[in-house]
Amino acid sequence: MPRGTSRPDPSGTPSSFPAPPNWSASLLAALVGVFAFLLYRSTLLAGVDFGDTGSFQAAIGDLNLSPRQAYPLYFALGNLVAWLAGGEPAFGLNLFSAITGALAAGVLTLIACELTGSLAAGLVGGLMLASSYTFWTQAIIAEVYALHLLMTGLVLIALLYWDRRPGPGRLAVVFGLYALSFGNHLMTVLLAPAIVLFIATSPGGVRLIFSRRVILLAAVTAAAGACQYLWNASYLWHLPDPPATFQAMAKAFWFDVTKSDWRETMVMAVHEYALKRRVGMYGFDLTQQIGRPGIALAAVGLLWLLTRPRLALLVSSAWLTAFLFAYTYNVGDTHVFFLPSHQMVMLACACGAAGLLAAARFTPAPARTLVLSLTAAALIAYPLWRAWDTWPAVDRHEDQRPVTWLSAVAHGLGEPDVLLADVNWQLENGFDYYQTHLHPELNMVRATDAILTLSTLVHNNLEDGRNVYATPVARDVTLAAYGNLFTFSADPAVDARPLAVRIGSLAPGTPYVLAVLAPYPDLVFDAQELAEASRLLTGNTTTLGREPSYAVIAGRLGQHPSFVRRSDLPWRDQVTIDGVRLDVRMESWLPADTIRRAGFGHVIAGRRHVLTLERGVSFVALSRSGEPVLAAYASSLFAPLARYRVTPTPGAWPAGGP
Repeated sequence: MPRGTSRPDPSGTPSSFPAPPNWSASLLAALVGVFAFLLYRSTLLAGVDFGDTGSFQAAIGDLNLSPRQAYPLYFALGNLVAWLAGGEPAFGLNLFSAITGALAAGVLTLIACELTGSLAAGLVGGLMLASSYTFWTQAIIAEVYALHLLMTGLVLIALLYWDRRPGPGRLAVVFGLYALSFGNHLMTVLLAPAIVLFIATSPGGVRLIFSRRVILLAAVTAAAGACQYLWNASYLWHLPDPPATFQAMAKAFWFDVTKSDWRETMVMAVHEYALKRRVGMYGFDLTQQIGRPGIALAAVGLLWLLTRPRLALLVSSAWLTAFLFAYTYNVGDTHVFFLPSHQMVMLACACGAAGLLAAARFTPAPARTLVLSLTAAALIAYPLWRAWDTWPAVDRHEDQRPVTWLSAVAHGLGEPDVLLADVNWQLENGFDYYQTHLHPELNMVRATDAILTLSTLVHNNLEDGRNVYATPVARDVTLAAYGNLFTFSADPAVDARPLAVRIGSLAPGTPYVLAVLAPYPDLVFDAQELAEASRLLTGNTTTLGREPSYAVIAGRLGQHPSFVRRSDLPWRDQVTIDGVRLDVRMESWLPADTIRRAGFGHVIAGRRHVLTLERGVSFVALSRSGEPVLAAYASSLFAPLARYRVTPTPGAWPAGGP
């Protein structure tokens, strides 16, 4: 049947709308993709970040991909985009996420048009995904989730096109895209039940699934998709001491690719108490993506889908498997694992829009056009408004905090100097990028990696006239292993002054915001430092210590705070200080959230992002016009890191050295 005429719904129920022509749906998808790319490009992080993002960025340009770096499709395409973009590799990889995120929004528009037969509903679905908070934060940094949703979307649209005109060629495209998607993230396996059920419920579907031809096709495409991982496996072949047998190599490969050492403690491993609390977490997270009106719209979409059983089965089964996995996944960044389920929620929103538009068609003829137009306008305006509201919170185009922090730790180090650079794992990945791509002349060694020969390494470098420095973690590791063999003296070249001292030069009356979020359990929380800073800021009227999950004070320096709020649940509030309207947003679920690349909250002055709230203490001082004057952190990842000069302890060394 030609595209653009009325056609039966894939479920066997007549469609409420005539199917839009191919060209119009494709054009609409392209427009949504361009819109999404403009959003992401304008808010794109320009450089390095910490955590997994820093790890991805450090690996760009290196063709030796280890099994642990288990994303061959991501690295292949990311390397290509980074090479084409030129400049700093971190920017190129961040840009790759923006491109794939925009394409994912465009593809979801196509899927929604195909599901509903409505261009307006397709537009609503695409815009909902493009403007959703978590997806936006992942589309502006080096991460695998934008590509993951793109590949999921491509599999779904191929599946719907196959269903419209079943045939071996189109089914091969479905299987091929699905196999290819495993080269990005193994979480793609969660889509398998939805694919199987959708095919099985088609006319003759059960017989088709068990046919020799389809089984062979699936096996061939799966094998072809698995070949992507030969890149990772080749790393083991080229080791100086490779595994002795094929069985040993396969075991080592599988262990690292699937990260078996920690995954067993994470999959379906959430404690019963925490599992109950995740009901609230998911409610908060879903509201963060689409708001309460969006949730209501998705509920309408589910009702609309009930009249199309096969489509309802496709969307609901894809949502359910993704939701259950994320809900029971014991990891500190659960919010990103909810993304595949949110993708299905966006499709439900599109179906809800189709349902409301269908209901508007029952309006009496004289007012029908007006009601339809107003309904469509309101539906489209909502995600656009959400994009406007979310923009300043996710905007990272001026975020230089990671590279500034790294530069401060490495300040003044020359090529001969040696830095024992042990830090928290999130910071460690940033250091890897900093040394690999920005300052390869730096000599950085991790004390934990060289612990057996560390005394000789340090002594020999000192004997050769090189300066040796250590981070606090490296100092503690060395002291634990070698006692008083070395002396550690604070290096005055690095500014690690307490927060009260750093803000002490601000003029009385300066507007400020101070936030205390539940600290990381593996970082030292300096309660005394916080108490001194809060007393200074509030003219000795308020003293902060270990607070609930979220606590914020704001006001003028030296005066009683004009805004105080404490809570164990996320919140959002506004306060005006000296005519500057501040929007304080808590965008995390503590204490379960331990990793938030976009920050755990934000302070917006007018429409400008002035402070990213991190776990621990976050502070910003503002000018009377709302411009940030000073941003500072304490007891957090971004807190200034002390550096120590390492020297031999007199009398602790035997004659002649070690």
